Amino acid sequence: MKIVELSRRAELPVPTIKFYLREGLLPPGRSAPGGRHLSYDERHLSRLILIRTLTAVGRLSLASVREVLHAVDSRGLPIAGLCAVINDALFAEDSGLLAMPERQGAAARIDSFIDVLGWRVADDSPGRHTLARVLTALERLTGDADVSAFTPYAEAAMCLTNLEVASLSSSVETNGDRATLIARVVLLEAAMAALRRMAREHLIQSADPVCAERA
Repeated sequence: MKIVELSRRAELPVPTIKFYLREGLLPPGRSAPGGRHLSYDERHLSRLILIRTLTAVGRLSLASVREVLHAVDSRGLPIAGLCAVINDALFAEDSGLLAMPERQGAAARIDSFIDVLGWRVADDSPGRHTLARVLTALERLTGDADVSAFTPYAEAAMCLTNLEVASLSSSVETNGDRATLIARVVLLEAAMAALRRMAREHLIQSADPVCAERA
């Protein structure tokens, strides 16, 4: 297909596609018969859909997108390594939390908390630092914060992630599509956040007699 058709099917402007080509995020097209135009195929379309998912839903920077795409294309990288790359990329976009200070001792308390959970998490995992900063912010807000308050959230996260990982593993074993795995990770993360917010809205509305009557 020509770039105009690719643009229509990917629902992206031609200048955006050309930008991705220049940046090396999208492989170049092949010379069409006659050499006047470049031809693109379903692989280019799939790559554009993945890039759009990473940028629009995952809100990743182009630098992070480049790292993720490199991991997708690295066939020697195991699935665990691929998931680690997308995890790091998603954490990297939490710039607000990264800018927050981390109170002395917070990291050690989070490390102990993770040990109690029995989770196998790398010592340099960005998740540890994120939780330490959240704990610090809670302490500044309330004057005191108990790390055990994270326990029900950890239990809920484990329950949801068990379902997610089983689904992802089945998908990869079935079609070996690493790009789809990455897209599903990003989309399911967004879905979980949306569902949690809607659940909060539902409970608040249900607890309000006025809102309950209107419903």
